[in-house]
Amino acid sequence: MQIGTFARDNKQIEFALKHDPDFIDLRMDLNYSIDFDEAKRLLKQAGVACTLHLPSNPDWNPMDLAKDIVPYIDIGQDLDAELVSFHTTLSTLFYDDTDIEIFLSALPMACDAVRDGGVPIAIETLGLYFTELMLLFDAHPKIGMALDIGHGQIMTRNNRALGHVQSFPDRIRMVIVHDNHGANMVDEVIKIKKERTLSIQEMRDIARRYDEHLPIGEGNIEFTPIFRELKEANYDGKFLMMCADHTKFASEREKFTDLWLNA
Repeated sequence: MQIGTFARDNKQIEFALKHDPDFIDLRMDLNYSIDFDEAKRLLKQAGVACTLHLPSNPDWNPMDLAKDIVPYIDIGQDLDAELVSFHTTLSTLFYDDTDIEIFLSALPMACDAVRDGGVPIAIETLGLYFTELMLLFDAHPKIGMALDIGHGQIMTRNNRALGHVQSFPDRIRMVIVHDNHGANMVDEVIKIKKERTLSIQEMRDIARRYDEHLPIGEGNIEFTPIFRELKEANYDGKFLMMCADHTKFASEREKFTDLWLNA
């Protein structure tokens, strides 16, 4: 098992290294400002591995794979990253058919770039159902899954991560751990829909609000069943602590370890 944290700039990398993570996820989302040459030097000096999360839109708007993601895949190779991940727009909850079609048509380009660079690739789960993942994996057998437990709780009372583990255990390349009150989104959406139609954009906006990235235990996610299922699947890979406050990595690692051991 490897327990890691994240960084969006070099100061956060330096802070993380003081707490001996097994790996650091370098994230090119939100307001990142990473000097990758310096990041590589710091990581190599400390003997710590890295993963790379490619750009994503903080407003959950669709990304242009060809323009906004593919050009950055080479950075993963330059960093000797153990995994490159990015968001998908496959969810029918948050994206319309046109967005999904554009994503699917451009995905082979990303797969080719990763294959040429020799870096494993994974999509980060966001409101995805079994059918959507099955179609994706059937079409692109080498794509893995970055299983985001926090995202799995948005707009559902039963965390989708549990079903993903049961259905696609061999696809999991990393598990992303953070808490939220995403189950409450169901009641809010039902209430609004009784009064008027809710657009996909509004759904994205509400989901973004519920994607709180809280410390473990400060939301209403039940982690134990998911961890138990991961154990049943013999998953023993990467776990990324993704509480929004990166300075809480040490305490999050401790809480995670306790939950995992008792699951």
